[in-house]
Amino acid sequence: MKKIYLMLIIALILLTACEVKKPTMPTWFMDLNIPIINERYYVSDLVDSVNIVVDENEVLTVTTSGEATTNEFGTLPFTPDVNVEGLPIWSTGLDLTIPFEDQNGKVGVAYAEIAEGIFKSRFNNLQSGVEITLTFYDLYLPNNQNLVLTSNNPGNWVTTNLEGLHLGVANSDQVINQIHLSFQITPSLPSGMQVATFDFQANETIQFGEFRGTLNNYPIGLEDSGSLVNIDYPYGLDQAINLEDAYLQITLQNYLGFGSVFSGQLKATNSSGQSRIIDILDEYGNNYQIEPATEEGPRIVEIQFGHNVAQLLQIMPTTIQVIDGQFLISSGTNIGSLRPTDTMLLFYTVSAPLTFTLHAHEITIAEEQEFSIPEENRERIRKNLVNASLNLELKNKLPIGASAKLFFSTTPSIDTNNPSTYNFMKEAAIYSANLQPDFQNVNLTLNKDELNVFTSEQVFMRFAFSFEETGTPVTIHASTMDYIHIKGMMSARVLIEKED
Repeated sequence: MKKIYLMLIIALILLTACEVKKPTMPTWFMDLNIPIINERYYVSDLVDSVNIVVDENEVLTVTTSGEATTNEFGTLPFTPDVNVEGLPIWSTGLDLTIPFEDQNGKVGVAYAEIAEGIFKSRFNNLQSGVEITLTFYDLYLPNNQNLVLTSNNPGNWVTTNLEGLHLGVANSDQVINQIHLSFQITPSLPSGMQVATFDFQANETIQFGEFRGTLNNYPIGLEDSGSLVNIDYPYGLDQAINLEDAYLQITLQNYLGFGSVFSGQLKATNSSGQSRIIDILDEYGNNYQIEPATEEGPRIVEIQFGHNVAQLLQIMPTTIQVIDGQFLISSGTNIGSLRPTDTMLLFYTVSAPLTFTLHAHEITIAEEQEFSIPEENRERIRKNLVNASLNLELKNKLPIGASAKLFFSTTPSIDTNNPSTYNFMKEAAIYSANLQPDFQNVNLTLNKDELNVFTSEQVFMRFAFSFEETGTPVTIHASTMDYIHIKGMMSARVLIEKED
């Protein structure tokens, strides 16, 4: 019996010496990979087919086109300077010529239709019973009959309206420097008898319509309206580069039957108000000669030059216009022709391949990225996160390096210039294709505050980049092989506990 008690006591002692531990749940680590970006940014995305285009060599090119025109020629002013006083008229009649030239020395008439004009004439001291008929052999009525005046109103000035008449003969190549007047007397009277005196004034401007003759030192100006063109640069490209080369092509359409000398300037102005002006001259510093139109149609002249044009585009202008443009006609003795509806049209294109020097400027991609994080992963990040990083793979197919910035926010409408609109920013260097043609791996550690962004249901991201300053010119192509590729994901390690 004593043995039984002894064994019982020993058993109790052993039981009281044992500690029973609370059961524990199994734990392990889980790696979460949350994709945030996988985009290619092509150079060709800059192409807007208006101011940014791709040339035949797949080179990205800044271009702008504009046009300017002269007014329709309208009427041509001709101002004679004729003043005849007290010309004696004899009984045998009189034939004479009087000078009829433009007192400004600019217009020589071989043929002209008169749109507007007058002259004045007066017969004085007319003998009783005498009638005088005056024929102008160089002035014609619409039916091609000569203009004829009579002495029916002696002693008074008679104003003759010249509208609808024409001076000279169509297609004539002979300039009229004087007009021929012929006085016929009826009835027949003895020879040597003065029958009247004649006064004649033609000193008011006559307006010609259709015209054939010579023009000298006669300017035709371009209209200001319509010559100004605007240039829009995507992504603030004008702040990021200085262009190295440019050329200008001008196409002139001359509807006038006169040659001319074209002069003018190109004025460029940028967004800062800075302006540059160059003369439109050939490589030898001379004005361009424009040939006259022919019977078959207008004369089309193509002008191309590249000297000095780069000066305009180096300031990255937002407007370009032709200023002080004019055509100066000086035909000498050569006969030309024109109609009131004739004009000159000027079309111009300024182009600059993107061979440029880069300088510091941040270019922000307009499109904002948005991605969702599942609730389960948000909860794991919030409660069980151990560490996390932002892993980027970057491939740059351009010949220039860059710096990439990624802006993250839990709300949309990120303004990269306003830190209050985003939660954090990460930056990574991107080597040029010359230094690293393949993907570059970049790992960026995230701190706790940055990680908390990914506990939001929606996360927003915006991308910006700035190219390295080159110091020397580079040429940018825009083929399907010219792009920057960015792949990125948020990698997080979380501790997982299995629950019963």
